[in-house]
Amino acid sequence: MDKIQIDKGDFSYPMPVVLVGATVSGRPNFMAAAWVTWVNDDPALMGVCIDASHHTHVGIEAHGQFSVNLPGSDLVAATDYCGLVSGNNVDKSQCFEIFTGELEFAPMIKACP
Repeated sequence: MDKIQIDKGDFSYPMPVVLVGATVSGRPNFMAAAWVTWVNDDPALMGVCIDASHHTHVGIEAHGQFSVNLPGSDLVAATDYCGLVSGNNVDKSQCFEIFTGELEFAPMIKACP
């Protein structure tokens, strides 16, 4: 098989959209992200690619914690909304019923598996 040069903008598809949760300035926040991957299985670790300019990045840097929520088709509108507006301007925690598990600063969405 011939090798090809991967250029800027060439991605491995499909890239599932997830909702990344973090506590920012004492408030749960969620952002839509597609650059997410497993990093390790034992212990279970996931990595996300989030530019430092994003509001969610502030919470992750402050607490070192985040959640990865896998939205179903019933959450398409809310997921899209979270990808369009910034937590700097909008309280996106009101879009979902949320809870926390073992990690205090990693809010999770109850409707996501």
